[in-house]
Amino acid sequence: MREKLRHSFRNLGLGLLCFTVAAQQVAHAQSQDSTFNKKALNDSARKAVKSSYSFQQPDSKIPVLFGTQRKEQVLQSQSLLSGNELLSFPVAQIEASLYGKFPGLYLVQSSAKPGEDAPSAALRGRVPLVLVDGVPRNLNSINPEQIASVSVLKDALATSIYGMRGGNGVVLIETKRGGIAPRRISFTAQTAIQKQLNIPSFLNAGDYSSLFNEALANDGKQPVYSADDIAKYRNGSDPVRHPDVDWYNTIMKEKAALQRYNLNFSGGNEVARYFVDLDYLSQDGFFVSDPNRNSYETNNSFKRYGFRTNIDADLTKKLLLSLNVFGRIRNGNEPGGVDGLLLGMTGTDLIYTSLFRTPNNAYPVLNPDGSFGGNQQFTNNLYGMVIGSGYRPGYNRNLGVDLSLKQDLDILLKGLYIKGKGSFNTYYSELINRSKSFAVYDYMPNPTGTPIINKYGTDGSQNNGSILEATNRQIYTELFLGYDHVFGNHEWNASLNYNKDSFTNRTDLNLDNSALAARLQYNYSKKYFVELVSSYMGLNRYPTNKQWGFFPAAGLGWDISKEDFLKSFKALNTLKLRATYGKSADNSGAGNFVYRQSYGGSAAVFFGNPATSNGSMIEGTLANPNITWESVNKLNAGLDIAALDNKLQFSAEYYRNSYSDLLQQRGTNASGILGNTRPNENIGKRTYSGVELMAGYYGKTGDMNWFVNANASISKSKLDFIDEVTQPYSWMRRTGLPVGQAFGMVADGLFKNQAEIDNSAKVDGYKAVPGDIRYKDLNGDGVINVFDEQAIGSTKPMVFYGLTAGFNYKGFEFSMVWNGVTNRNVMVNGPGTYEFQSIGVGGYGQAFAHHLDRWTPETAATASYPRLTVGTNINNQRNSSFWLKNGSYLRLKNVEFAYSLPQSWISHIKLDRARIFINGTNLLTITPLERVDPEVVAWDYPNQRVFNVGINLQF
Repeated sequence: MREKLRHSFRNLGLGLLCFTVAAQQVAHAQSQDSTFNKKALNDSARKAVKSSYSFQQPDSKIPVLFGTQRKEQVLQSQSLLSGNELLSFPVAQIEASLYGKFPGLYLVQSSAKPGEDAPSAALRGRVPLVLVDGVPRNLNSINPEQIASVSVLKDALATSIYGMRGGNGVVLIETKRGGIAPRRISFTAQTAIQKQLNIPSFLNAGDYSSLFNEALANDGKQPVYSADDIAKYRNGSDPVRHPDVDWYNTIMKEKAALQRYNLNFSGGNEVARYFVDLDYLSQDGFFVSDPNRNSYETNNSFKRYGFRTNIDADLTKKLLLSLNVFGRIRNGNEPGGVDGLLLGMTGTDLIYTSLFRTPNNAYPVLNPDGSFGGNQQFTNNLYGMVIGSGYRPGYNRNLGVDLSLKQDLDILLKGLYIKGKGSFNTYYSELINRSKSFAVYDYMPNPTGTPIINKYGTDGSQNNGSILEATNRQIYTELFLGYDHVFGNHEWNASLNYNKDSFTNRTDLNLDNSALAARLQYNYSKKYFVELVSSYMGLNRYPTNKQWGFFPAAGLGWDISKEDFLKSFKALNTLKLRATYGKSADNSGAGNFVYRQSYGGSAAVFFGNPATSNGSMIEGTLANPNITWESVNKLNAGLDIAALDNKLQFSAEYYRNSYSDLLQQRGTNASGILGNTRPNENIGKRTYSGVELMAGYYGKTGDMNWFVNANASISKSKLDFIDEVTQPYSWMRRTGLPVGQAFGMVADGLFKNQAEIDNSAKVDGYKAVPGDIRYKDLNGDGVINVFDEQAIGSTKPMVFYGLTAGFNYKGFEFSMVWNGVTNRNVMVNGPGTYEFQSIGVGGYGQAFAHHLDRWTPETAATASYPRLTVGTNINNQRNSSFWLKNGSYLRLKNVEFAYSLPQSWISHIKLDRARIFINGTNLLTITPLERVDPEVVAWDYPNQRVFNVGINLQF
């Protein structure tokens, strides 16, 4: 493994050396160019402040698929963000810096586990495709300093040119490139402190044992803790047999470190331009370590090493070469260990799950002789899992190269050009198992002799194995022919391109997406706009005669502000109406040749007398010979307004995306009758619709530049068809309701006494007692069962929004980002909510502070939690409105303060800029939710508040 790491670093280092030397040579050749001066640099910096917050002038170039457009030409639904806005977020994953920035883009971070903390993204209700420099890629290979812009493309006009891969929208990342400018060297160092949010309030041993006895009594069982036991748990007089261990603070640190270092070079002249970036990130987890016991690190952590070199060179006056070389190494680590009772969980996931199932009185951390505490019920010591179970490193890398050539063909036709592009990406991921088992000991002091010690488990030797988790390669090719020309008041832009994306995973056959795409734009006098796009795309995972499809889209626009009757309104710069309609698709669910019937190995079958073993095959999931892509028809209408020299900008959009042929299993025929699993078929239909608003203002008051940018999205969805089973009552139907709508019983308080139970409907298969949750009998048949389940929570459209604002004044800078959501429901249940939940330890699970407010005869009128029981309660723990909570929130996602030292202070040490900054994330959350974070609701790895300080030096 070490050899592989050294080899990878050697290769990366050689590549960096070569390209950096080349860049430095170019820089040196033009560093003395007298046409560049400090004033030009300062002017450029002032422009960057304005463009950083999405205030583009009409002639600004906007990235689109397969090219760029001037802002005034854009008819599609598209939002743009400067990469500079991402730099204030002290996060490990790029996605986490996009909160509150884009209308239509909804983000949820369900886990903050190092290396796996990227939030999930939904663009107008669907998961978008990500492109980096025009090539489908994930975002693991990129860091904020490399990003020039982030574009979110939403409607058919924006994405139909990408055929059956653009149906869910596209997030387009463009990386930075060098320009005609003096050499600039930028170095940024930052260090942060992470603190976990919403730490659970576990019960102390005394309260736990008392409530556990109460739960047993409620279940009709005898108590297991005597009054003397409970007293010893409370007074701490017997820490071995009656421990009270604060497990969270025993195995967790209060804070963890996060560090990032970045070095980049940029510059160039008329012949060659370059951008070189080196980046290092280190993120620690919160587990404690014991260097006296281990020579290796057992804490979970994540480290990333990355580089990128983007070079543009004019080989001739008409021929441009662009070369991107990039790569990264990602190393992760976590404690070892595995538990078969917990579905084979390992490392970090196993520890967090066990933490919610281990009460404070389970066993001591260590026995008097220093051995790990434990007993027959708890055979895996939490502290031992953290520092005594070995470790599990993970290692993955990717390397990519983009090469393109662009040739102007003015000699044939003015405005004509041709471009060829090729990209190669390779990815490798390996998991290494160096875990080991350990024994726990049940230590029973003996006042009259040697202690009685029972051993559970074994002290095993350390494993040394590895698993190839993933290896793949991608080859992307593109040939592009473009034409741009203006004839008086007539402007034409046309392009035709062929592209192919070939992806190979391990030894699988290639997954090939191939497309022929075209775009035609026309505008008259920059007032009337027409755009047509189309693609003819095929995927080799579909049946031979059903691989290709045609996906057209069209858009119209009218800038009313250019009309004569509005020319007197000098303050109005843009008043544009636009509308688009088209067809796109999503082929991500195509599977692996599922139109052919698959067969797999089966257990041996014996025939004959005497019986002999014969090999056998078993039929896999039924084939679907008619499988095809999921289609979508998209309608988008928008209004764009710019005024006051484009300082004030506003846009409003309405969209309606009608999806059909969605892959779903039929609900009307049970697979048990067939004796096999039904395939996914193209039968589902859904509609996503909504309104998106964006408004911003950039202003200048004296020496202060300030800005505010806000957006809001109203997102509605509807299940038009899901082939659900015939329901006897209308309230049971999912069809017609929002996508993902929660279903369950309608809670009607808690039973206060037996009289209420006698006068209420009976729960099917359960005998209710006082303190249980009471449910509404919707069909009035006197029985509570599945026929009384309905949609619960809000069915209103979800509204999410964001605000970015800030200023700079004489070297001082301030910015903040807020994001929020309303009409959002979350189910708060599971081991972090229920009492005494465990696996394999007889129900002796954890309990929490909110269980102190449980129902008892004395608290019947005020209790907020049902009566306590041990283990599973089929009545109280079923999905119902009792556990469905309002998940709305408003969060101060990011704040940054910065100060740039005066030039007079730093010029004598050859510095162009010295900027000191302090920033943080998740600084304030306003929500009606109690106990849980509004995003990490399932009690996974908790969300974090991060405080960060850093410095940026530019030469």
